[in-house]
Amino acid sequence: MQDFEANLLALIEERKSVLTEIERTVFTKRYNLSKKHLEILSIQTVAMVYSIWEGFIQQAFGLYIDNLNSLDIPFAHFNPAIQLFHIEHTFKQFYVYPEKPSYKVNFHEKLRVFHQQTQHTIHRVVNTGSNVSFEILNRTLEILNLEKFMPHWESYNYPNPNLKETMENFLRYRNGVAHGGDISAEEKITQEVYSRYRKLVVDLMYAIHEKMMKGLENQTYLKT
Repeated sequence: MQDFEANLLALIEERKSVLTEIERTVFTKRYNLSKKHLEILSIQTVAMVYSIWEGFIQQAFGLYIDNLNSLDIPFAHFNPAIQLFHIEHTFKQFYVYPEKPSYKVNFHEKLRVFHQQTQHTIHRVVNTGSNVSFEILNRTLEILNLEKFMPHWESYNYPNPNLKETMENFLRYRNGVAHGGDISAEEKITQEVYSRYRKLVVDLMYAIHEKMMKGLENQTYLKT
């Protein structure tokens, strides 16, 4: 567990460093950017923050699952949510059931063999659909039986926009750029806007670290 935490904290520190360098490069006078270049680059910064955020989610949850796999736990002892996650990734037939009788027989034979085996390596890739919203983040936590986020959380509470609203706004900015939308003048990405979403991502990364450590300590990955 110590190696897992060290790797996760290193991942967070690496991303914090990149987020800081983006801000220094674009929004300070460190490189003496022209007004035109500042306008071009500033529009892309929230998309950069989102890319760092989504990459963190994939890598952090991958590290968590790697740690679970290292515990050498019989598959039947895992929490049912984790079992289902792995089974659905292993057998795509649950999404599109075979029509041909021979395919059905083959599917059920593989399923029978699967359940006869006591050990399985949990699939380490979580599907975020390139859209890590409040709902998808909580769904991912729920898959691994980790504590979910509440809409009103920490400083993301009244009178400030709550966490759910802040994440929705974050995605709206990102999608406006990534999908070629025209961001209106009142929504131009300033250093204040960038700092807001940099802080959001850093807050969430440390909170996910806390939830994962709590899950390992309380063994929430096991069947109760």
